[in-house]
Amino acid sequence: MSGLFQRGSVVSWVLMGCAVLAPQGARAASVGFEPVSSAQPSRLAALTSLSFTPVKDAMVKQFAPTTNFGTQSLIQVSAQNNYSKEVVLQFNVTGLPAGATNITAQLRMPAGTTATGRPITAHAVADTSWSETALTWNTRLPMGAALSTVSSHTAGQDSVWDVSALIAGNGNVTVGLDTTFAGDTNFTSREGSPGPTLVVSYDTATTWFVYAGNTHAHTSYTSSHGEQVTSGDPTKNGPPSEHHAQAKAAGYDFYVTTDHSQEVAFNPTSPTTPAWVATKQQALDATDSGYVGFWGYEHSENNGPDGTGHINVINSPAYLDALESGVGLQQLYAWLKTQPDTVASFNHPDAVNYNSFGYRDAALTDILTLLEVINSNDNLHYGAWLAALEKGWKVSPVCGNDNHGFWGITRHTARTFLVAPSRTKAALLDAMKQRRTYAALDTNLRVVYSVNGAIMGSTLASPSTFNFNIQVSDADVGDRISKIEILKDNGVVVQTFALATPQASVTWTPSLTDTTSKYFFLRVYNEGSTAPMAWIAPVWTGR
Repeated sequence: MSGLFQRGSVVSWVLMGCAVLAPQGARAASVGFEPVSSAQPSRLAALTSLSFTPVKDAMVKQFAPTTNFGTQSLIQVSAQNNYSKEVVLQFNVTGLPAGATNITAQLRMPAGTTATGRPITAHAVADTSWSETALTWNTRLPMGAALSTVSSHTAGQDSVWDVSALIAGNGNVTVGLDTTFAGDTNFTSREGSPGPTLVVSYDTATTWFVYAGNTHAHTSYTSSHGEQVTSGDPTKNGPPSEHHAQAKAAGYDFYVTTDHSQEVAFNPTSPTTPAWVATKQQALDATDSGYVGFWGYEHSENNGPDGTGHINVINSPAYLDALESGVGLQQLYAWLKTQPDTVASFNHPDAVNYNSFGYRDAALTDILTLLEVINSNDNLHYGAWLAALEKGWKVSPVCGNDNHGFWGITRHTARTFLVAPSRTKAALLDAMKQRRTYAALDTNLRVVYSVNGAIMGSTLASPSTFNFNIQVSDADVGDRISKIEILKDNGVVVQTFALATPQASVTWTPSLTDTTSKYFFLRVYNEGSTAPMAWIAPVWTGR
């Protein structure tokens, strides 16, 4: 932590076991992640997943050989004598890029039956021209090569078949299900909810860098309080342009100004109010190849009636005043869904804030992706993070230094870190959206990890085995790495890697077997401390 994280001082990593294209002069890794200099970035083969719903599916029944059942929400597979039933599903695979490698696919069928000893086999089916509303037992499709067999099924959970051999690229594919078990096993069709899905995963070579900054700062537009008010000296704070200039000079890669929207400068509440227009423009003007300025605002919900708490809204075209009549958390949440390309953060939370993290839905979960585990340089909100995770919020940790003036820009030593392929506004905003973040009581701690090839912040497809590749480094004297922990639901420690002698760079590649947990995340410790100094983005299991 001695010395600030320098702009452009980035790190990239090579993933163990993946094909690596090393740039000229770079040294390719053979084991683990290999940190290389910013002048010699390497490429990380990162797992990406695409999910598809059927474009058509149908069940055929032997006892009704001329009847079509293509629109039923309940579909069944059976080998009962004279009452056999088969199922076919078709998916249109799109979005697989050229150069994709290690392509895998899973057919996920929501089961309505709990049983073991019922082997159901997924088959490749050549025909893709069949009609969902015309297919019958008499016109049923020939089953092709067997892809995989699943024998145990649990009602309310997905039965999952490996159908990787079915995927050769983009286009329509048909998969069939049959069985040797003489009894009905029930599933939900595409007409039901939830329906079947095909999850296609693949590797692409991506260069990842680590960027350091601040996601919470107040300029002189927050005029009701701050350094300029407490000191009586107006030079202690200034407009967004001056904040960006000082952050850039101090070595930040990015910086977000988030003034309280109820301040006088933002009255009336309008996207054309001069202070809001200036906030946005000055962030754009500060952005260059070595620095990204973001605009945002702090939504300070202090008066309910449906919960209280502060939320940073980043990159929204407009803003709301949290204290105006009729504006509560639920109104904010509905409004956020109308703001394109926007990401939001729970600020300095307690577990009871936001009506105990209520009102979550799927759309909102993909907007409110961040939570301040660190606020004001050293105030920790770890318990609130766990509370939010347990409520189903998929939030990744950030550090909002919450400076109300210039002092903290050069003196605060905690940071938000973003893992992104480049230092552009689009790439860094995407890192926030995709939860590739961590919060550290440090200016230059470097962390990247993957699970089963998926980069931190990802959601997996409910595996039972989790292969971690973890790399942590900090060469500063006094800040070397002494311990790394993997934790799961409710902050339970699963595995610990403790070093007898602290190291500047640590690689750890543990494996876990787990069939119940919803997420895993990391904590990092440095030498001489019994408390963690960094909290790293979760990977969600998909359960």
